[in-house]
Amino acid sequence: MEDNSKIPTKEEIIKNMAKHLQTNFEDGEEVLLRTYDLAFIKGKMEAISEMKKKEIEK
Repeated sequence: MEDNSKIPTKEEIIKNMAKHLQTNFEDGEEVLLRTYDLAFIKGKMEAISEMKKKEIEK
């Protein structure tokens, strides 16, 4: 992922989480919470984008 403003894909999140947990298994809860936060933010951004598209179409 080159551009920091890009939302990571589900596969990238899982890959990064798995890689981190291989050496830091005690961080499992924090990694899951961060993953959830990213998914929530992504969903919220997609919903806002969809709402803006519908406003433009009116």
